[in-house]
Amino acid sequence: MSPSADNGSNGSNGIKGSNVAIIDIRRGEIAFSILDEMKRMLRPSAGEEKTMPTMLLYNEAGLKLFEEITYLDEYYLTNAEIEVLHRYADRVAERIEAGSQLIELGSGNLRKVAILLHAIDKAGKGVDYYALDLSLSELQRTLSAVPPGTFQHVRCQGLLGTYDDGLEWLKLDKNVRRSKCVMSLGSSIGNFNRNDAAAFLKGFSTVLGPRDSMLIGIDGCQDKDKVYHAYNDRKGITHRFLRNGLDHASEILGKEAFTQGDWEVVGEYDAAAGRHQAFYASRRDLQIDDLKFGTGERVRIEEAYKYSPLQRERLWDEAGLTERAAFGDRTGQYRQYHSLSHSPFLK
Repeated sequence: MSPSADNGSNGSNGIKGSNVAIIDIRRGEIAFSILDEMKRMLRPSAGEEKTMPTMLLYNEAGLKLFEEITYLDEYYLTNAEIEVLHRYADRVAERIEAGSQLIELGSGNLRKVAILLHAIDKAGKGVDYYALDLSLSELQRTLSAVPPGTFQHVRCQGLLGTYDDGLEWLKLDKNVRRSKCVMSLGSSIGNFNRNDAAAFLKGFSTVLGPRDSMLIGIDGCQDKDKVYHAYNDRKGITHRFLRNGLDHASEILGKEAFTQGDWEVVGEYDAAAGRHQAFYASRRDLQIDDLKFGTGERVRIEEAYKYSPLQRERLWDEAGLTERAAFGDRTGQYRQYHSLSHSPFLK
């Protein structure tokens, strides 16, 4: 690896003691933002359901469990994603300008994106790849998997922060001047409801210049049984991943507020909404501080939306994006990557 020479100027700070370049772009304490969000979501307006932030699932322990999930046979998304990257990495690399920044939103490991980085390196294009993640230890572990000499032209480094931190970092003058490709290669977009997904992408689309692009992964699977088993595996690893969110919530509150034995994990496919959804369901009447939960009451923790062609077109339109190319697996329904540019006429 050839780390970037970025010294943390213009509002970012280099991490000391790391053998890779990791830039701390956080603007505040993440734990506090999760705490405030959790308190807000557990106290909804009258008639609305209680929810908890999905971010609770992605602490260090959760990221390791999620990596296990990506190797499960039932979790079709990763295998389909790797297939698409192997088939089309060279064509995607052709669209990346030499000297560009590649920013991967929510990067957890390099197993998949390395396929694209090798294609760019083979094309002789010097680019800076940035993996954005909330966890410093995960960034260090991930980037240590790319030993010196792996790439001749691709420089790998990390960004420590949230999506919002990453967006603000992209607005810095030194980054605005560079051509860039913002990537979301996994299933992160599906974790937003459809309105929020459009708003999220629109936030990033507005920082794109004429030479810039986004590469977005979308799951188009409409097979309800396949989707259900992807999130309710035989080994129970996904449910362990969800249960870790309860432990993380207690940790943030500073006490054992969400006792494991008091909650059941429920996963189900909602055909009408085109999504899989996961809940914590209370096994008895509970009170946590001023919060009351009735027996069987559900608290939504995660959603995974699937996109039909019509829903996908609406997403791009509402996000102010124009599709330039699409790359899919052999079936055309599971994992699809879409190369997009900013539309000059935002709605």
